Amino acid sequence: MTAIANPPWLRWSGTPTNPLLLCLPHAGAGAASFARWPELLGPGITTVRVQLPGREDAAARPPVRRLDEAVGGLLPQVVALGTSPLALYGHSMGALLAFELARALSTAGRAPAHLFVSGRRAPHLAARKPPIHRLPETEFAEALADLGMLNAPQASAAFRRYAFPLIRADLALSEDYTHEPEPLLSCPVTVFAGTEDPIVDADQVAAWQAVTTGPFATHAFSGGHFFHQHHRAAIAARITEALER
Repeated sequence: MTAIANPPWLRWSGTPTNPLLLCLPHAGAGAASFARWPELLGPGITTVRVQLPGREDAAARPPVRRLDEAVGGLLPQVVALGTSPLALYGHSMGALLAFELARALSTAGRAPAHLFVSGRRAPHLAARKPPIHRLPETEFAEALADLGMLNAPQASAAFRRYAFPLIRADLALSEDYTHEPEPLLSCPVTVFAGTEDPIVDADQVAAWQAVTTGPFATHAFSGGHFFHQHHRAAIAARITEALER
């Protein structure tokens, strides 16, 4: 494929090779959360990290609060990467965004080779807990602690000024989402799950099978909602194995 300048929402290093793995972070996180992934994946896989507005080196731009706006912003940038095989991986909010982007790419004639998701219930299922992105600050911090951000209630005022509006915007993107049943994907879908995740149950993981007509697999790891941070090497190995196969 022909190398192009990094588009505003995409980050990668070196010369892109086949295949590409597009990585979409969880709420409040950015491209830096996948900084170690290039060394964990197979040498023939290029990690393309998504940097949504409002964070890290894109902090000056307002965050996106609607899923359709995020997909609309990403779609032309991903299509511009060329025709190399493309897979997607997203965690939590990133999993939902990866799913809808995969559907948009399929409709655009650029169907992904594989969709990998973690830390998220199947998109057609309703949440079993109430939304939190509109809670007052104290209650919001406590809700984040319940998800695994244990330092949120003790966070400094400076951190809250930066992080809380961004996390609220990302959670609004996820919590205000309305699912449409069509179209179905045709690519393989693999789901990674934490066995102690407080917001995703085993049946909600298994329900991802309904989003595709292709092969489906699940893999469970110990840990809570942010289990992927402790098992990134094992997850990357599973992804590498699937893409090389």
